[in-house]
Amino acid sequence: NNFCYIPDRNKEGYGLNNNAIDYISSKEAALIISVDCGVSNVDEVEYAKKTGMEVVILDHHHVPGVVPKAGAIVNPKKESDSYPEKGLAGVGVVYKFVQAMASKVKDYDSERLKWFLDLVAIGTVADCVTLKGENRTLVKFGLIVLSKTKRIGLKQLFHVGRISIDQHAIPSSYQIGFQIGPRINAAGRMDHANAAFDLLLAKENEEPKARLLALEIEDKNKRRKKVTDVIVKEVQQRLEQKINIPSIIIEASPNWEVGVIGLAAGKISDKYNRPTILLREEEKRFRGSGRSVEGLNLIDVIEKHSTHVEQFGGHAQALGIKLKKGELEKFSKALEKEIENMKWQTCEKTVCIDAEIELEEINSKLMKELALLEPFGSQNEKPVFFSRRLRIKDLRIVGNGEKHLKLWLTEESNTNRSLECIGFRLAKEFFQLKVGDRINIVFNLEKDNWNGLNKIQAVLIDIEKV
Repeated sequence: NNFCYIPDRNKEGYGLNNNAIDYISSKEAALIISVDCGVSNVDEVEYAKKTGMEVVILDHHHVPGVVPKAGAIVNPKKESDSYPEKGLAGVGVVYKFVQAMASKVKDYDSERLKWFLDLVAIGTVADCVTLKGENRTLVKFGLIVLSKTKRIGLKQLFHVGRISIDQHAIPSSYQIGFQIGPRINAAGRMDHANAAFDLLLAKENEEPKARLLALEIEDKNKRRKKVTDVIVKEVQQRLEQKINIPSIIIEASPNWEVGVIGLAAGKISDKYNRPTILLREEEKRFRGSGRSVEGLNLIDVIEKHSTHVEQFGGHAQALGIKLKKGELEKFSKALEKEIENMKWQTCEKTVCIDAEIELEEINSKLMKELALLEPFGSQNEKPVFFSRRLRIKDLRIVGNGEKHLKLWLTEESNTNRSLECIGFRLAKEFFQLKVGDRINIVFNLEKDNWNGLNKIQAVLIDIEKV
């Protein structure tokens, strides 16, 4: 007999905790298998063993100097681990574990394993691990399985969220990262992740239940966006009052929801190009999340000043942290000084352009060649193109709140050839543009299948008026 226990993110945090262990023990469990957590839980694993349970840890996070005395630790980042793919997501580690266990089960049909790849693709992309090597392979085939998924819960999630995925429309990593992943995560961020778990496990004959769960998750996702935006605006207002933006942004409030401050930290980090840690102030500690910038391993920085920290863990770019009460100011100053002394320097965000391109080169042949590079994601980013001296033929402001900029551009030498462009959230920044202006653009290319049309669209990254 087995069962799943997911900690309440707001009340218990992200991983093993003694209250959870007590509950699991009360169910007469003999073994705990921790998933995507555990490698930092030295005390909790010891507590579990004292209650008579063994612990197996499946994790992919940073391995600290002292690890739990568990029955087994499966983590490719362990120095002693010989598995060649060190960048597996938590779900990838679990999939490898299931593969290994399946080979030991008598008469197990190994063909069944491929039908788990839809979940592997979702978890790998949503965790923002590198999409190179084996991760790329897992996601590549996982996207195909996702288009044919047998999970009634995912089908209802697609229907309610108006996400265009079926066996005739293989999804992209973008759809996971910006449409599927945030919805599944919203359950745990705004309430409890059990709703998402129940949705994914819904059986074929439970369609009404799956639909209700999908509607509930859709509502939580909308609320998640609003709450995140409130935190981001509050942090921005604080930063605007400072003379200089510090080398690392560390802010705290007793009113912020733990479930979403990681998302808010990511938005602040992207906007100011600074590592960012946002914390919720509690009775005995600060608890929160951090997000870093390219080229700066935030875990390494914190590890040097861990005397101020109660507990931390995660990746180079994203982490969870508990800070001792009364240590916030010392911690902030120590990290600021550390980062200022590093070779890495905060600066304006730059974009690496892969190629300059003429409009005549943007065609179906190019799109087929770009498709061979998919799935795109962390460290396998979409190619970035540059085109110069294009005229604005038409211009519109679109989207809810009029946030997005829609342009139709032509070459001066051939006004019959045009390129349709969308600039998400760029309307405010480039409000002064008008029809007839000449501009240079930096952009990605994608197929636009809106309303059944199949056309090529440029997704704008930056614009320069010339």
